[in-house]
Order: sequence, then C-alpha cells, then structure tokens
Amino acid sequence: HCGGRPVIRLVLALLSVVALAFAAPAAADRPTEFPIFDVFPDINPCTGTDMIVTFTGTAFVHEHGSREVVRSQRTITTSDGFVGHGTDTFVANGQVFVFRQTDIMTNASGDRFRARGVFVGDASTGTVRVERFELTCLGP
Repeated sequence: HCGGRPVIRLVLALLSVVALAFAAPAAADRPTEFPIFDVFPDINPCTGTDMIVTFTGTAFVHEHGSREVVRSQRTITTSDGFVGHGTDTFVANGQVFVFRQTDIMTNASGDRFRARGVFVGDASTGTVRVERFELTCLGP
C-alpha cells in the first residue's frame, strides 16, 4: 500500500495554508503559524492491518517575495498503538512546488515504521512531475 492519497491531502492542505499566507501580510523574518490537524485511514506496513492515523502540529509559513516556504512539525498517533513525530517542507517559487516529508512511528513493543514522501509539481500547468510515497516497516 503506497498511502498516496494521504500525501495528496497533505499537499492540498499545505497549498491552502500558503493561500492563507497571501491573505495576511507575513514578514520575511518571522513565520506565520497555522495549526495542522488531519485524520485518515491507512495500512500499517509492519502488520498489514488497517489503522487510523491522526496528526496534529504546526505549520510555519515564510513568504520571501514570490517564494513561499512552509515547514511543519507534527505529532502522530495511530489507532493500533504507534506514536511518533514528523517534519515536512513545502517550497513554491512560482515555477515549481516541492513537498518532502518524513515521519517515524514506534509502538510499545519497539516496532517502528517510516513514512516518507516527495511531491514535485509544475506551478504553471498544475502537472505533477514526481509523486513518491512509501511506508516502510523498520522492525524492532
């Protein structure tokens, strides 16, 4: 299971955050903060079973002329007992937008998995150039 739909949802959510940054003036030296909250189903790569993923965090939006940079930090929990943290970055320069994300999850038994993704799009055409997402069981 590649979990691509959650990445698309997250990218769209970040695009919405960037749109909000245009609506409010943002100083280049100080980020504007926005809360992040999302809940979605996925498949645990270590067990192959369904899980519900919940993450909460904060997006920090910087506007630098025509370029936007968003950095996010989050805490993640799953319905099957995994807990972890993640970070991502989103950069839009008027020509392309790039999203990269990494999350590491651990349960009480010491099992771990990683969620990692990259998404690159052409801003002028809306064409996706790269879309990769993987959930990888890292074991104990």
